[in-house]
Amino acid sequence: MTLVRAAVVLVTAMVVAGCSAGGDGASSSAPTSSSAPAATTSTIPTMTPSPPPATPPTGKPMAFRDYLASIDVTGVPKHLDETPGLAVTVPVPDGWAQTNDPLFATGVEYVQPVGTEGDAPSVTLMAVELDGAFDPRDAVRHANADALPPTATGVTESFDDYDGFPSAATQGVSGGTQHYNRIVIADVPSTGKRYLAQLTVTTPKDQLIASTPALNTVVSGFKVAVS
Repeated sequence: MTLVRAAVVLVTAMVVAGCSAGGDGASSSAPTSSSAPAATTSTIPTMTPSPPPATPPTGKPMAFRDYLASIDVTGVPKHLDETPGLAVTVPVPDGWAQTNDPLFATGVEYVQPVGTEGDAPSVTLMAVELDGAFDPRDAVRHANADALPPTATGVTESFDDYDGFPSAATQGVSGGTQHYNRIVIADVPSTGKRYLAQLTVTTPKDQLIASTPALNTVVSGFKVAVS
């Protein structure tokens, strides 16, 4: 499995605590609710350097999905047109398109420039319906622990709210690739459901997000809203 796919499967495998991706059976065609025309680029939310741990780590950090499992939270991936009351949108730059890679049949949207060979640059977008009582503002503090390859350098992160919701974001460079990951946890008042929305961007380090208009537009244009 390639690195970008492993990153997104972070939450697909979040089939955490034994929830199943189960039986969605929906097609992998692009849902119209999840993409929007590319808009004018705005400023990417500020992130700060990740502080060193207070004590040297004694092993691998606990994966976010494992943390959620440890507090009895389960999740089921959902197609973005099957999340009533939740709108997750991201601009699709000109010349980009969604792939029909069967790996993403559980609802993950995978978008990259037409004709691209390999996994970078690419954008992935997904939603997971969560079940279990927990404090989302506390939970997001654990979200960046395994969001990047362990060899990533120049790591920055943010735990500021995003679109008014608890959120965590991080980015860094590993090898020849820049990785960006953001999760948002949103409660939908009209249905009483809670969702985790995830945006992941993988790009060659000679096409950094901040200096590549198409990628900058995607990251700054990612939106989450509820009704």
